Amino acid sequence: MINGGIAAGITFVIGTALVATTTTGGDDISPVIASPTPTPSPTPLCVPSWEVVPSDNLPETPVTLLGVSAVAASEAWAVGSVGDPTQPSLVEIQRWDGTEWTRSEAPSPGSFINELRAVDASEPNDVWAVGRTSSGFDESPLVLRFDGSAWAEVEVPDEVDGVLNDVAALAPNDVWAVGYVGDPAASLERALVLHWDGFVWEIVDVRRAVGGGKAMLRDVDAVSPTDLWVVGYQQNRPAILRFDGLAWSKSETEVPGELAAVEAFATSEVWAIGTPIQRFNGTAWIEVATIPGETTLVDVAAVGGADVWSVGSRPAGEVGAARVAVVHWDGRRWRFVDGPPVGGSDVLNAVDALPDGTVLAVGTRDLDTGRRTLAILGSTCPPVD
Repeated sequence: MINGGIAAGITFVIGTALVATTTTGGDDISPVIASPTPTPSPTPLCVPSWEVVPSDNLPETPVTLLGVSAVAASEAWAVGSVGDPTQPSLVEIQRWDGTEWTRSEAPSPGSFINELRAVDASEPNDVWAVGRTSSGFDESPLVLRFDGSAWAEVEVPDEVDGVLNDVAALAPNDVWAVGYVGDPAASLERALVLHWDGFVWEIVDVRRAVGGGKAMLRDVDAVSPTDLWVVGYQQNRPAILRFDGLAWSKSETEVPGELAAVEAFATSEVWAIGTPIQRFNGTAWIEVATIPGETTLVDVAAVGGADVWSVGSRPAGEVGAARVAVVHWDGRRWRFVDGPPVGGSDVLNAVDALPDGTVLAVGTRDLDTGRRTLAILGSTCPPVD
């Protein structure tokens, strides 16, 4: 994902494929596409790219975008918060019309904290957003639903505290949300799973699948109602859970590291994004790649099995500054995707994609004048033969 002219080379191995990348101006990385036997072609080789698209903001008020869900090429939702990112006061929801993002009205029920971290839609008139809210000392899960005309809060069980990090909406009567209860600062966090059956949210007990000790669930994705995947951590190891329609179980992995997101494209084609990237081949999890340059990847989405996008950030020149990172899997290897300079300290927090090639990602830009939203539109390529 990234900008500019060529200055240095970074080489890394993905499986058995050698991937060459070059840095630009000390900041930017653009792909070098290696071909063992170059052959003339009547058309230029397609290279995935991305561009910044307009997103909405409030004057002199920080706005953060944390989640995105694409319904169609001209219909998508992004969510986040308004105010101090550590204690945001209002939820933020924006809608994509194929050209730009514009703000939508939504309730912020908490007196002190309101934040949405993820959004997903089972259909255009059934969109769910989850996060956290607080009117006192403790935080509680926040769930909002769009029914085609307006956003409204949906109650969760009274006894549930904690935070929801992600949501997967399979149907109006089949929605899953994951996160944690307890205080991570005191190593007291425990995995939280909620399920919506069309009438109420119910707590799902996954303690046997997760295991004892501190645990957090960060992301959920589904192949079907009987094939769901969740990633997070348990103790100091990555945790991967799978639902077969009847019960949750642990999907064992021997690959160490951290996991932030999961993309379940097919039963035998599941990606777990983090450091490093893991892939499930239908039998076992295998390590595929570690993206160079201290890059942090936080979300992943697939156009197809050989067309997968992941986003995050990487360090910039100044201490504490960041630049957006976009990487792409073409069926053979992961490579950085080039894009224009953004300006400020910028990161991407979420990405979603559709089979028609639509790729949308959202995040933030921190400027001298304050925090602003960031949204990009990816341009993908035909599958590699």
